[in-house]
Amino acid sequence: MNKTIIININSIVFHIEEDAYDVLRNYMIDIKKHFGNSEDSKEILDDIENRIAEMFTEKIQLGIKEVLNMEDVNAVIAQMGSVSDFEINDSDQPYGDQKSTNSYNNIRAEKKLMRDPEDKVISGVCSGLGHYFGVESRWVRLLFVLFVILFGSGFLVYIILWIVMPIAITRADRMEMRGESPNIQNFKRSFEEELSGLRENFSGAGSSFNKGVTSAGNAFGEILKIVAKVIGLLVAFAIGTSLIGLLIALVFFSLGIAGITDQGVIEPLALIDPTQAPWALIAAFLAIAIPFAGLFYLIIRLLFNKRPMNNYLTTSLFLVWLVSLGGIIYYTGSVAKDFKEESKIVEEKTLERRSVYRITERDVRVIKLNGNDSRTNLKINGTNLSDYLQDNIRIRFERIDSTQMPYIKYEYSAKGANYNIATKRASAINYKAVQDSANIIFDSHFKLGEKELYRDQEVNVTIYLPVGSKVILHRELERHYADISYYECFDRYGNHDLKETEWLMTNLGLKCALPEVKEVDEEEVPATDTTIIKRDTIINITPNAVVVETKEKKK
Repeated sequence: MNKTIIININSIVFHIEEDAYDVLRNYMIDIKKHFGNSEDSKEILDDIENRIAEMFTEKIQLGIKEVLNMEDVNAVIAQMGSVSDFEINDSDQPYGDQKSTNSYNNIRAEKKLMRDPEDKVISGVCSGLGHYFGVESRWVRLLFVLFVILFGSGFLVYIILWIVMPIAITRADRMEMRGESPNIQNFKRSFEEELSGLRENFSGAGSSFNKGVTSAGNAFGEILKIVAKVIGLLVAFAIGTSLIGLLIALVFFSLGIAGITDQGVIEPLALIDPTQAPWALIAAFLAIAIPFAGLFYLIIRLLFNKRPMNNYLTTSLFLVWLVSLGGIIYYTGSVAKDFKEESKIVEEKTLERRSVYRITERDVRVIKLNGNDSRTNLKINGTNLSDYLQDNIRIRFERIDSTQMPYIKYEYSAKGANYNIATKRASAINYKAVQDSANIIFDSHFKLGEKELYRDQEVNVTIYLPVGSKVILHRELERHYADISYYECFDRYGNHDLKETEWLMTNLGLKCALPEVKEVDEEEVPATDTTIIKRDTIINITPNAVVVETKEKKK
């Protein structure tokens, strides 16, 4: 029967036999004597006690073994190293030459995949992977950045590794993360490196203790570096080119907003009040350019080991980016709000009855001068006339009874922040067709007010014609015709220079007056007499002959 003693190591309670306790107590006294006079000795003593407590916890099997004995203590001392042997090594040879002694025979150990809190940008995942694979952490970070940019999967992988990789909290954890045995010698070496400021951010490949790493591991690290550098340079070049393109676009669009050029306003800016458009353009530029510039600098820093950006500059750029992002949200919200409600105004006007209704167009962008001379791209107060013109016009045709009078219906629609504003905008649309003795003339565009913004202003025109009416449609209005296939009828004529097509109002709506031509195989000869009538030509086909008769036109 052996006497047991209850001890507390690192806030963990252990039951230990008395003789084993005496050995452990003397061992801890020797350690405290050795490190007691060193600077910040409490930290290294705490680390050693933490490691001893971890090793004792591994040896205790709940329900099977609950008391530490002499064998357990001797095993821990053997693994941690003897203080007397360590003192002999210190006195006999310099620290750098101790690699060949017995105390360092077990200096390397199996690496553990853990996050490094001392070398982290976000959580230490990349530095932990670098330690494990023997690659500098900056190359791992660069690969993650490239995977995020090129494939989009790097972020998800990073989050998963962040969750599953434990963090290296204690000194023993950090030593195992680098593949170093957590014994007294390595504790002291690690501690002395921290005090002397010589501890580098290495993953095993750049340290003096990495000579035991295999050549295959080194080759893998070098290949990884080369691949990361090449891809990084390509991505940096692409981002740099994009930044230059953004700067050129900023200048070009600024000239357009200022009215210096006619082609410099993109569609989103055309929806914003002209007084606010410059600020919206600047906000959009900064919201895109700042992340690109930050990513560009990060890649360059990783590739060429540059110093991090100044904290004040980083904070300032982040605040500017937040303000610009807020500006985009504000302008987007204000524009979207102005499309909330829709209003429509309907107006009808009687047409004069005609045997033929010819639909033609007047291009309001062209002003006739003398003879055939004309001018386009005219300006109003320095702004291109086309900026005030809209061509959201749809023309439809509907049938009415032959006894009814033809008429035309206009439907003006617009949107606004509320119904009253939308109605005001719809009523401001001035668009009417003009009927003369031969034509119904439609303008190619309708004009917005001088300070009016585009808010889905649209004109829908419906022409109601009696059944049997003949309609001539001009080709220039083709883009405005709705519910009919203009080019299907146009192709039936086989003349691409034709400017007008003939249509007929039927009970089924407006139909092409020229019937569809059906192709007949030349080798097929009908067994019976067949007559084909095409306008002024009569074709009689018999089994023996084909007779073509052409009617003479009356003059």
